[in-house]
Amino acid sequence: MSVLNIAVWGLGNHALNRILPVIDAFDGLNLLGVCSRNEKSVKRSADKWNCIGWVNIDEMLNYPSLDIIYIASPIGLHFQMSEMALNAGKHVWCEKPLSCDFKETKTLLDLASEKNRVINETFMYLHHPQYKRVRKFVDESQDVNSIICRFGIPDLISPGFRNNPKLCGGSFWDVGSYTTSAVLGIYPEQKVEVLFSEIIQNKNSFVDSSGRALLRFSNGVTTYLEWAVGVAYKNEIDIWSKDGSLFTNKIFSKSSDYAPKFYIRDLNGNIKIEQGENTEQFREMFRYFLEIMDNESMNNFEREAILQRAKLLNEIFTF
Repeated sequence: MSVLNIAVWGLGNHALNRILPVIDAFDGLNLLGVCSRNEKSVKRSADKWNCIGWVNIDEMLNYPSLDIIYIASPIGLHFQMSEMALNAGKHVWCEKPLSCDFKETKTLLDLASEKNRVINETFMYLHHPQYKRVRKFVDESQDVNSIICRFGIPDLISPGFRNNPKLCGGSFWDVGSYTTSAVLGIYPEQKVEVLFSEIIQNKNSFVDSSGRALLRFSNGVTTYLEWAVGVAYKNEIDIWSKDGSLFTNKIFSKSSDYAPKFYIRDLNGNIKIEQGENTEQFREMFRYFLEIMDNESMNNFEREAILQRAKLLNEIFTF
């Protein structure tokens, strides 16, 4: 495959600190440009990365040699921006989740299919060796009993859109979506039922601050999910099977040099610590996304995975 031209639409801290550096160093991608309403941010980024800087959205969308648009905006803007990019004939790589509305997500997936464009949702941790080791443990275990998955973060100094309900702010869409995607990625072909869900909104808050859900897969495995904003940091998954268990920390967000550890207990509870490999999970994600560009079956699998995540997120949120 030839090198593809990509633009990053949205220049928040996440895009500036994690996305742009990885794209710039990635052999299969050429950072063609950046786009934002903030002229100063556009100029700084364009100068730093030696690329085009767009303030006019139509100029970016209509740029003929642009192949992919990476959408790094607040969740509530994902639908509109993805729709515009697809209608302009561009492939879309969008920050998670693709939207906070099941119907909108399905509309985007149908549009991508109609336009013969690739659309991806950036749950980066799914492509890290740490998560693959978790899946391997499940595949090799006898009768998994339960999975517990937690993700919680302290209050942010500058929460931005995360405190705005119109932009899909709140803990569920921001951090709860990770826990949901984690268990679905372990059992992608199983049906899942929401047994219980609780979305909690504190007094004087515009958005939800925490929540929990109990799910049961058709193979009998029960999963407990918990998420929160404004708590001590927690980012982990714990799997308990008939013949042992596995626990690992920082399963979701982690630095590029983070080397995971796996705490594995045998049948009698004896602990063995296994060292995992460290890698930049965004780089691994981009490598996977590029594979999809030329692989129809992988593309179809990803669209189905996005739809499955959107369906379960909707069921948890509206329980």
